[in-house]
Amino acid sequence: MKPISLLLLILLSQNSFSQVIDTSDIFDVDKNYRLILKPAVERRINKMIAPIAQKKLQEFKDRNHEMLQSLTVQQNQDEIQFTEDTIRINEFLSEYTNSYSMAGTTMGMNWGESKRLDVYDQLLNKYYQKSLLILQPAMKDKLITSQKRWLDYYNKEKKFIYDLNDFGNQNSSLYNWGYYFEMMEERVLFLKDLYNRSFNGTKTYIN
Repeated sequence: MKPISLLLLILLSQNSFSQVIDTSDIFDVDKNYRLILKPAVERRINKMIAPIAQKKLQEFKDRNHEMLQSLTVQQNQDEIQFTEDTIRINEFLSEYTNSYSMAGTTMGMNWGESKRLDVYDQLLNKYYQKSLLILQPAMKDKLITSQKRWLDYYNKEKKFIYDLNDFGNQNSSLYNWGYYFEMMEERVLFLKDLYNRSFNGTKTYIN
């Protein structure tokens, strides 16, 4: 795709932003006209953060050795995987922000926060599905109802917060993303606790 065509697609699909920016150096546009990182850029970032993420993960294991040993094999693996996932997204966005000037634009910062939210959305679904497998039937039904209600609340709150700002500048955009992420992170951590059997009801978990 020629640079001018890419820029045109971006401007058409990102009309809520006030800046006119040529992002062709690190971004492509997918078939739904959404910004995506070029594969080469994503590979470079992942390569750069790999040793840092590995070091931080090992530090976590060393620091929490006794806690990890007290878990079942599956819970141990899940705890390590959760930590690795969260370390990687934080390091990914740090490298992205520090290495590319485009990341400091309204468009670039919004892409980064969207990326973070996407990762946590995947974690949300992962721990929701895992929790369903270990709950007693009646409690499983209650979780399904709870999750539906939470998703309805989350989507309505996002719409309300979006309406409070016009997404016309960096501050309002990032203010919104922060609220979206807080809601998502809180629910992810709740479901993770549920899966880790942190609750003590006699009718909660399958033995």
